[in-house]
Amino acid sequence: MTPNNPPGYLHLKDGRVVLPSNADPAAAGSTVYGWVKHHVGMDLGRNDPSAIVAIRDECYPKFTGRGFEQDLGPRTCTVVFQETIQLYSYTDLADFLAKRLHKIPNWSLTIDASGLGAPFSSTLDNAGIEHHAVVMTAGSKLIHKGKNVSCAKTLLLENMAVGIETGALTVAHNLEGKQDLLNEVASFELASTSAGNLVLQGGGKGHHADRAIALALAYLSATHLDTYMCGQHRLTGWA
Repeated sequence: MTPNNPPGYLHLKDGRVVLPSNADPAAAGSTVYGWVKHHVGMDLGRNDPSAIVAIRDECYPKFTGRGFEQDLGPRTCTVVFQETIQLYSYTDLADFLAKRLHKIPNWSLTIDASGLGAPFSSTLDNAGIEHHAVVMTAGSKLIHKGKNVSCAKTLLLENMAVGIETGALTVAHNLEGKQDLLNEVASFELASTSAGNLVLQGGGKGHHADRAIALALAYLSATHLDTYMCGQHRLTGWA
């Protein structure tokens, strides 16, 4: 999951990326900070497996061609990891997740805290694993207060769909299980409620779409929840 860093950049421990200008006094004040960070989404399984998806979020500084002036280049969000895991104990699942997060540099974690996800969020709190806890709702609003997030499911899925359609969100060509993930994303379709409102729903029997939900949560982190340039959530008390 380590990014293929372009040459010539200095990568700081907090995820910021610097384009050195050889300490020339004329370059003072011209430094622009880019970043490389990871957004991890997790959909908690009930009778089906839980899903974990990680997006690498990269944006590198560049020289504009006007002396030492710098600007940010294009931002890319790429799915670089996905897996499913069947564990019924929340403690075991939190332990498994912590071991995964240890291997991911500069991460932030977002989970589905709807229904059974609420006690799992408490398990993560007790385990010292910082995260955003997203409760999916009807309607069209997103409310973010501390770690707690209330987000309309339609907004969550449409945000992911727009990212994929515009190319702002892509899937690594060599991602293991890539087609399975894309099939889950494609399984969502517009449906009409009894009130006549259009909503996005999973596309039929056999389409649990756990990985697609995990992807949508990770991308919500990138676009709405973790908009700061660098830093990460913490694992408190884990070796």
